[in-house]
Amino acid sequence: MTEEIPLFRKYPKLRNIPWVSTINSPTPIHKMEEISKELNHKEIWVKRDDLTDDIYGGNKPRKYEFVFADILKKNKKRILTQGAIGTNHGLATTVHARKFGLETHLFLVEQKLSQHVRENLLCHHYFGARLNLMKSNFRRKLAIKARLFIDKKAYFVTTGASSPLGTLGFVNAAFELKEQIDAKLIPEPDKLFVTVGSLATCAGLVLGLELAKVRTKVIGIGVTDPIWSSKKNTLDLAIKALELMRTRDSSIPDVSDVIGERLIVDHRYFGGQYGVPTEEAMEAIKIAKKDELKLEYVYTGKTLSGLIDYIRKNKLQKDEIVIFWNSKSSADLTSVIEEVNYQDLPRKFHKFFDSSVEMM
Repeated sequence: MTEEIPLFRKYPKLRNIPWVSTINSPTPIHKMEEISKELNHKEIWVKRDDLTDDIYGGNKPRKYEFVFADILKKNKKRILTQGAIGTNHGLATTVHARKFGLETHLFLVEQKLSQHVRENLLCHHYFGARLNLMKSNFRRKLAIKARLFIDKKAYFVTTGASSPLGTLGFVNAAFELKEQIDAKLIPEPDKLFVTVGSLATCAGLVLGLELAKVRTKVIGIGVTDPIWSSKKNTLDLAIKALELMRTRDSSIPDVSDVIGERLIVDHRYFGGQYGVPTEEAMEAIKIAKKDELKLEYVYTGKTLSGLIDYIRKNKLQKDEIVIFWNSKSSADLTSVIEEVNYQDLPRKFHKFFDSSVEMM
């Protein structure tokens, strides 16, 4: 019998959608006491999705509960996925795929170099990823298509696992939050701040909160090019996930016309380029440390900087209950990084460790 996750408790007919356990759930939720005091705001809470897994947490493992189940159902053996050389998605995929005996092949393009990028490359190798450096997005696309044609045991996982199936992981997360509200672990929030990158995290939460009849409005902070991480694209993915659910259970209400009313997507904290830190993000990271939260500048730092700015500019009422969804893994991989010599990586990747290469 399929485990009773919150989504299946609400809609039992969805149990026929393949699902596997990949996370520690429910993730903790608590008030950010120090930040609330510093910003003179009554209640700021955090949902600790950085703790979804002990080795590598964050938002990705929630998506894998449905995506990996589909891979296993189809008897595939190898995952093909893509990203830049420091991809968090690629690392998360590699780490979690190992638990199911799946091999991960990463098709990577270059990005601005940082210490974090180097560390992720070392971790890719440590956890067993097969690394492929591509000269362009076009060549990468061709290479993946060719491999899928040749290798019938290969399965393509889209960037960030942000497919309709992956989105179901965050529809379930919204129902998990609803159960925590019902258990009085947190008051019903007025606003929820979450990163908008590859879309599924925000899309699933918006759809799930609507179906769960939680009044919380979602403020998505865009951290990728606005062309991709737009409100329209986010809602389009949410609607595709809803359509998938309704094919299994027609009693699920069609909320496609109303979910947009609870969503704002704000790109003012993006900084103009993916993966480049902003002063506001770096300040947010320092502030978060007061509540013992470990953020980074690509995703969660920028998202929290948006929350801070909204409060400072009085865009939120002082008595509004706000929740910050911490979506980036806080697991410490220092011991892993120290075990790997970059020269053990494929030769094409050695140049990224050259001391003469400029870093951000």
